[in-house]
Amino acid sequence: MKEKYAKLFEPLELKHGGRLENRFAMCPMVVFAADPANGRPTEEDIKYFERRSKFADLLLTGAITVQENIQGHPKQLALYNDEALEAYSKLAAAMKSNGSKAIGQIQHPGREGAYGCYVTGKAYAPSAIEFPFLQYKVTELTEDEVWQVVKDFGLAAQRLLRAGFDGVEIHGANHYLIQQFFSSYSNQREDYWGGTFEKRMNFAIEVTKEVLKVARAENPHAIVGYRISPEEIHGDMVGYDLDDSLKLIDKLLEQDLDFLDLSSAAGGNFGKDAYKAMPQRGEHTEPVSLVIKNFVAGRVPVVISGTIRSADEALDALNYGDVASMGVAALSDPDFKEKILADKEDTIHMNVKGHTDDLELPSGLIEVYTAGIGLPQVEGLIEK
Repeated sequence: MKEKYAKLFEPLELKHGGRLENRFAMCPMVVFAADPANGRPTEEDIKYFERRSKFADLLLTGAITVQENIQGHPKQLALYNDEALEAYSKLAAAMKSNGSKAIGQIQHPGREGAYGCYVTGKAYAPSAIEFPFLQYKVTELTEDEVWQVVKDFGLAAQRLLRAGFDGVEIHGANHYLIQQFFSSYSNQREDYWGGTFEKRMNFAIEVTKEVLKVARAENPHAIVGYRISPEEIHGDMVGYDLDDSLKLIDKLLEQDLDFLDLSSAAGGNFGKDAYKAMPQRGEHTEPVSLVIKNFVAGRVPVVISGTIRSADEALDALNYGDVASMGVAALSDPDFKEKILADKEDTIHMNVKGHTDDLELPSGLIEVYTAGIGLPQVEGLIEK
């Protein structure tokens, strides 16, 4: 290994979950391989993750819904009963087969549950308002239903730990339900869950408290992280800005999390250097990731992502965060880390073109990426 890459292999201690031996993470990505009948992992999922078990010390699944029939896609993972534990145990074992930490990302898509809406006729949201970008109406969650979702986040965390996962990541990003409650655009409630800025934070905080309570009771060494989109700004539509996120982050870190994961794709722009995108508004003069890293000030490791695709970009990312999380790189070359260690980083594949047979890519993932809707371009899967 070249000496300049030594920083990528500096160990990192987590509060409760032991030690990471390197500064790589695999981005949480839905890989469209789950059983449409019940959301359980299939053999395609297991092969995909086993092939990437050496990619990073921190491996994250894509979003796993915490309730039945709410998925955004028919092949999205779901975990809502104990009957699924056998399938998830096999997935955890595949992820951990080379010593990595297996983290299951738990999620409720809220209004983004398009497939759930197709199945049940309902997609749930904080408020029953019109969303011009949706082809269906949403149903407002009742007070009791909101508390049930909170409980179900905890139950999903418990089940993942019982299946052998090392921890969970709470998905509070990417316009899904937790973010929808935090957003002044989508949350127009006038109760415990909305009406003021402070109340719009309550859902994220209550979910985090519940997950931590259940997870640490199940395993005191369970790793619990939180993924956040630092801004929700789309032209004139502003749900919250970076300063709002800093206030939420402060509250979340009071709950004893193990890491903070930034979904910072520059407002959906997958262009070069998205991991160091600038804030879209406000007076900050540094990249979003660096503002947050400085604000967190070592309380927990900050995981950052956004078009980090080469060894040099991963190294540079550590100037803005503590862990470099990669998606396209994990799709394109599961041997990314091993090649850096072997001083062969110049052979890292930057795309999947010409070597898909070696990658164990699920058929559903290939279909969705070929469509190319809202996803980063991967040469060999998406041609434009």
